[in-house]
Amino acid sequence: MIELKNISKSFNGTEVLKDISIKYQKGKTNLIIGASGSGKSVLTKCTVGLIEPDNGNVLYDGKDFTKLKLEDKKEIRKEIGMLFQGSALFDSKTVEENIKFPLRMHTKMTEAEMKDRVDFCLERVDMPGANNKFPAEISGGMQKRVGIARAISLKPKYLFCDEPNSGLDPSTSILIDNLIKEITEEYQITTVVVTHDMNSVMEIGDQVIFIYKGQKFWEGSKDTIFQTDNKELSDLVFASRFMKKIRNS
Repeated sequence: MIELKNISKSFNGTEVLKDISIKYQKGKTNLIIGASGSGKSVLTKCTVGLIEPDNGNVLYDGKDFTKLKLEDKKEIRKEIGMLFQGSALFDSKTVEENIKFPLRMHTKMTEAEMKDRVDFCLERVDMPGANNKFPAEISGGMQKRVGIARAISLKPKYLFCDEPNSGLDPSTSILIDNLIKEITEEYQITTVVVTHDMNSVMEIGDQVIFIYKGQKFWEGSKDTIFQTDNKELSDLVFASRFMKKIRNS
């Protein structure tokens, strides 16, 4: 579990996050939604330690990340998997070398052990035998799957996904959503997904957190999101689904 307690952050006198408290549950897909500029990315960067909050605490399974020494923070970061918006694969490296990258950085595995781990991760994302392909030789959806394989290569306890469906067609988006949820439940990972995609919310939103102008404005599940009387959330949901229909028409 990851717990945020009273997180606040300002830049040049402008308050971007205002006293946000959240509990991200283990084995659940925790989705963060909100309009552009609402503070979602800053909140995530505070959570993983890329930005220091001005106030508040970030706890990983009870350990106060904000108060740990640098070496202790590194140990927790080894337990964090990241799936970036653009997959962030190295174009000059093969699929296998991309997945091996964090293993080389953070483990003392032999080449044979790394190869076994790569093969396992590729099997898990339904891409067996793709080891020697380069990112340019595979589709955008396959690149996302390689990104997931790399993210789980270190057997993370925590997984952060930034707009995992960005640039994907609807059917591929569903495949990526289902894969994230399956892996979350199978390995009991604490997964945090930042997304604009309301289809993702309705498919895999075990817990949904709505951020509005730097504040936590609503929290619930995919089953309760349409029952809310929160006007700002209702406006976001309607606008997102309306734009999705236009793009797919």
